[in-house]
Amino acid sequence: MVNDLQNVHKPWQNIAMGNITRVIEVDPEEDGDYTNEYGFFIRAGTTGYIRYCPVGNEDTEYIEKEFTASSIFVDPEICRKIFGTLEAGGQRDMAEDIFVGFGV
Repeated sequence: MVNDLQNVHKPWQNIAMGNITRVIEVDPEEDGDYTNEYGFFIRAGTTGYIRYCPVGNEDTEYIEKEFTASSIFVDPEICRKIFGTLEAGGQRDMAEDIFVGFGV
């Protein structure tokens, strides 16, 4: 008898989210905040911190975390805004070569 549950997704397993269909480079440090209310994914070409808001969060509910340099989109969080600066008083370097990806 074949176990029908062996092909069922388990919450702790990674699954494909779909395809990134468009990628653009943004420079929040140079151009200011980047916002797209429809949502996007983030990756960075250099390791550093990014301050951003996920879709559904207000500007005051931002997250600031370190992104590791990557040539692919690995963070599953759908964002709506990247801030041009980091939190005041922090001693962190902002990530560079930031790309936003739009997907299905």
